[in-house]
Amino acid sequence: MTHTSSIADRLVGTWTLTGFTLQVEGLPPILPMGPNVKGYGSWGADGWMSFLVETAERPLWDSPAPDGGTDAQTIAAARSLLAYAGPYTIDEAAGTIAQRLQHCLIPNWVGDVHLRSVRFPGDGQMELTSDPSPTPAGAGRFVLTFTRRPATVL
Repeated sequence: MTHTSSIADRLVGTWTLTGFTLQVEGLPPILPMGPNVKGYGSWGADGWMSFLVETAERPLWDSPAPDGGTDAQTIAAARSLLAYAGPYTIDEAAGTIAQRLQHCLIPNWVGDVHLRSVRFPGDGQMELTSDPSPTPAGAGRFVLTFTRRPATVL
């Protein structure tokens, strides 16, 4: 099916994360957050985006208060979640989205621009692929797959 609508027309909205893999040449796909990841990405018409991914089974803290976890529980919680937000721009000709991180769980990423190739393989489906980046397994590309989330009725 050929779509003539712009990336912006198709991107805006909230998307449910369905896959998060690292692809390194010569290796089977790596699941950096384990199987059955959960999360979402949201791209607004105002040029602001947010993204959150978490492992499938995050253990509860001793207490539900913001400081209710032990040191070990707090470390485990941080390692089982990635979240960032900031403005984004679209390059229609290149088929890319540039996301400038203003807020991020990983402080070193604040100010970085994450460039993602975008494609829409089917109706209500989206795939974002990073440029190659160094990883412990070798240079690889992160591939995130999404399905469009239906509007919430309150």
